[in-house]
Amino acid sequence: MEKTAEILLSSGIPAVVSIIGFFITYFLNKRNIKEEVNKLRMNVQLEKTADLPYRIQELLKSLMETGANKANLARIEELLAVIFAYGSEDAIALAASMQELNYSLAANPHLEAHHDVIAHYILLLCQVKYDLTGVEINPQLWYRMRLKDYSKLKDSLDRATNAIVERLNLSPFLKIKAGTRVA
Repeated sequence: MEKTAEILLSSGIPAVVSIIGFFITYFLNKRNIKEEVNKLRMNVQLEKTADLPYRIQELLKSLMETGANKANLARIEELLAVIFAYGSEDAIALAASMQELNYSLAANPHLEAHHDVIAHYILLLCQVKYDLTGVEINPQLWYRMRLKDYSKLKDSLDRATNAIVERLNLSPFLKIKAGTRVA
């Protein structure tokens, strides 16, 4: 009997260790494959969206200078397609809200929503930058940097920006705090 127990133990222990090792290796490989797929997915997303903040700024500059001409409309469509394909949920929500506003302005050209349009683009720019880099930039910094007459437009732009942030339930860093002074 002792010999049988000895044989079972000498062959059983390595078998049990091998089986346990197999399961551990299987689950670790499965986890590594999932992580690699996520990494590849993120790389594709980053590759497709890396220049979006710059493209948004250039589009807004062109829109402010030349208006909604055929070339700018094509650029908007391309931008929206990239955002919908690769953007975050917040970026897509901003793009959709912006397009709703554009459709409403096309149907009612007499509406005064210039500040809402600018606010949408800058919020989209800040959101995409955050999605790509993790850096939180308040939209007011863009206004201060790029608009010569921001001190005159401050109240209406800040109000438009904050209304969009609240309506779409966006991250708090996008909200312009009351009482912030323009230097």
